[in-house]
Amino acid sequence: MRLRFTTPSRKARWRWWVGTALILLLWLIGGSLVSLIVLPWTGVDLGTFMDSPATFDAFPSWGFLLFALVSFIPLLIGVLVAYRLVLGVRLKHLFAARVPFRMWRVGWGALAWIMTMAAPAIVAVIVAPESFRGEFDWVAFAPFAIVAIVLLPVQTTAEELFFRGWLIQGLSQRTSNIWVLSIFSGLLFGLPHLANPEAIGATVPALFTYSMVGFALAWVTVRDRSLEIAIGAHAANNLFAAIVVGYEGGALPAEAPFVSQGAPDWGVESLLGLVLIPLFIVLSRVGRTRLEAARIQT
Repeated sequence: MRLRFTTPSRKARWRWWVGTALILLLWLIGGSLVSLIVLPWTGVDLGTFMDSPATFDAFPSWGFLLFALVSFIPLLIGVLVAYRLVLGVRLKHLFAARVPFRMWRVGWGALAWIMTMAAPAIVAVIVAPESFRGEFDWVAFAPFAIVAIVLLPVQTTAEELFFRGWLIQGLSQRTSNIWVLSIFSGLLFGLPHLANPEAIGATVPALFTYSMVGFALAWVTVRDRSLEIAIGAHAANNLFAAIVVGYEGGALPAEAPFVSQGAPDWGVESLLGLVLIPLFIVLSRVGRTRLEAARIQT
């Protein structure tokens, strides 16, 4: 996370835009190609898919997850290649500035997210179990969980490297204000999520909720000059929704042991976010004092 907070040269800006174009091409085109390559191993043949590519009912749940998540591998590769070869910066600066990247803090980010943002879902399961679907199919869940555990961290890490790593570093060439950087990053993160099925018909509240999540992940990234907390929190969020408590009609197939019936109540989600995101930001400060001291010494 090499935030320079200086006005870049015209050449540096040009390289950043070239790198951004490269990343997006690899993600959109390369991701689609990779998904088509793995299609024969998803339980759906190419002919069936090409006849009706807009509907995914033919996929088994694990097959759809595999098909969707492998498309993020080119995004991950694209950010790494653009950062190292286009910008010419060592990759360790993408993850953390001037200090070693610490995996224990990635774990703390995941735990802090579960204790705050996932807590309402856990409480709901305990207090009102009747609100969740009672049937649970181990046969369908087992392969789905394997794909989720292997590939969801790849997807979330790729998104963090792009939205909180690459894009924030580009924006930081213009301003060092943590509010501006976090709001812009949150909006840029929220916009693609409007394509999720659960956001249809609820554009404004869904955008607000997803943008708040992006804001929180951006805030802790700029605050710490590190992606440690954001990578852990984002992975925990998606894994929790996939294999612990999910909901019907979402972007992820509903194979979790506990599945809420119906789409999210975006009004409630927004209010909870306003309360819990500040708590997550405070809780995720654990380990930061030593990190800042190390930076001052360098």
